[in-house]
Amino acid sequence: MFDEFQRKTIDLSQISLDPQNPRIVTLEPLSSEAEIISYFFEHEGLADFIKKIAAEGLNPGAETPFVVKDGKGFVVVEGNSRIAAYKLLTGIATPSKEHKALVPAVSDSLKKSLSTIECAVAPDRENLLPIMASAHFGLGDKSKWGYLGSRKAVHDEWVKGHTVPQLAKIFAQPKGRIRDFILEYKLFLQALQFEWPDEEREKLEDPAVKFNPPVRFLQGQNHKERVGVELDRDSLQIKFTAPDATDKLQHLIRKLVTKPVKGLGATAKYDEVFADYKAKPGSAATVKGKGASPNLKQGALFNYPVTLHNQLLKQLAKEARNLNCIAYPACGTFLLRNFLEVILKHIIDAAGANPQKKSLSLEGALNLCTSNAVSLHADDKKILGEFRKSHLDNINLGAHGTLIPNHLRLFAARDCIDQFVKRNV
Repeated sequence: MFDEFQRKTIDLSQISLDPQNPRIVTLEPLSSEAEIISYFFEHEGLADFIKKIAAEGLNPGAETPFVVKDGKGFVVVEGNSRIAAYKLLTGIATPSKEHKALVPAVSDSLKKSLSTIECAVAPDRENLLPIMASAHFGLGDKSKWGYLGSRKAVHDEWVKGHTVPQLAKIFAQPKGRIRDFILEYKLFLQALQFEWPDEEREKLEDPAVKFNPPVRFLQGQNHKERVGVELDRDSLQIKFTAPDATDKLQHLIRKLVTKPVKGLGATAKYDEVFADYKAKPGSAATVKGKGASPNLKQGALFNYPVTLHNQLLKQLAKEARNLNCIAYPACGTFLLRNFLEVILKHIIDAAGANPQKKSLSLEGALNLCTSNAVSLHADDKKILGEFRKSHLDNINLGAHGTLIPNHLRLFAARDCIDQFVKRNV
């Protein structure tokens, strides 16, 4: 395993912290070393580690950091807290104002001893995954990644393109457990997308949060069916099978995680957890579309008859009547985007507003239709302007694989544009 590894003494200034560290559990990736260091202070006990090094000096038996080449420098894949502490003590990294007092002044001799680090240089990150898994899944002498960290590690590698059998081999875990890890982390990501009061969100975003109870609760007899949540082990997707499923899931997480009720836990009965559950006013209407489209199926986008002579629009309208976007929000996001693009293109062509037949993005089409080049009802232009302002970025990011599609956000975008669609198809 170590045949291709090299031992090398590297200047500390050449080593960067790793934003892909499984210990960093956030909805959005941290974008700078300063953010990573602040995260370590808040969640990984970095202050205590720094004090230990400042008091005892560099331990000759300290664990060797594992790094990989990154351009002209290196990224530390294993040993991030240690490298962060060294950088702060030597002054290579500067702590934030709130953490500045936690970094003691040390002697020049200690700074010098920390300025170069003996590292194990791996040929690539792929070679380090089995070593990290062996250490942090509890099979070695290092601290475990924890519930979310271990699941994030597996999920992130799956997102990069590794298959379940490959991950089972890399992490030395059964394939069934790999599937569970991916689904459980996706359920956590879903929870982060709900609207929470600040106090509850802070608790949910704590990497040490105990998110296991709602997962175990859903494994109870008929609990998934009654909540309306399906953990699809074939597609590795979280699917919602009832109009108020997201409300129920948030209620469950609140009861067991963000505002836990004494006496309730993973083994609680369904009626105990949901005894005080009340569906939010209009929650079913939000899923079904505020009653605008007639006879709208659960999770569908629109059900308006198409009067325009446009075969593509008629095909998209058929799909918009039948696709359950609660179960398939990614497909629904693409469908809504395409549906709107076709309508706008028809309006632009009819107005002769694009004589050079230039290719238009959705944003470009919206801009053109809200300009004086196209004659539209004032209400329609107002709707298009609001959609551009409030929903365009989310729809584009969801369609381009940058944002995890969310059916609640999708239906909010659909509801914004609904009356425009009704008048223009």
